[in-house]
Amino acid sequence: MGVEDSYLPKTIPSDTSTLLNEATVDLNIGTSEDPRIIKVGQSLNPQELGDFTAFLSNHRQAFSWSYEDMPGLDPDIVVHNIVTLPNIKPVKQKLRKMHPRVALLVKEELQRLLSANFIQPIDYPQWVSNVVPITKATGKI
Repeated sequence: MGVEDSYLPKTIPSDTSTLLNEATVDLNIGTSEDPRIIKVGQSLNPQELGDFTAFLSNHRQAFSWSYEDMPGLDPDIVVHNIVTLPNIKPVKQKLRKMHPRVALLVKEELQRLLSANFIQPIDYPQWVSNVVPITKATGKI
């Protein structure tokens, strides 16, 4: 247990949520030409907000803002494997159609992931699952 761990609670009380349950405001820790928007709680006082902004601005290189910012990820840590039981036959789901606008957004996102070498195509002809797009608040998938 390091010094950093001494600040962490040993257990989280059952009546305490680890989720942020307050309104947030957008905070740009980048520049006007290259914005880096994060969300912070509205309850911060001006001193805390200033300190927080300065700290995050000084350490913004520690954050990944796009897939291209993560080229050296160790595949032993971040590769997703689909574990299946060997005695169970895989099921190919019926392909569901997407709205053309959503399909275009999904295609653009897949192209970004592929061009950044963040994902790679793998052919599973016996087992296919439908893409489930989740739209972000920015309108992106």
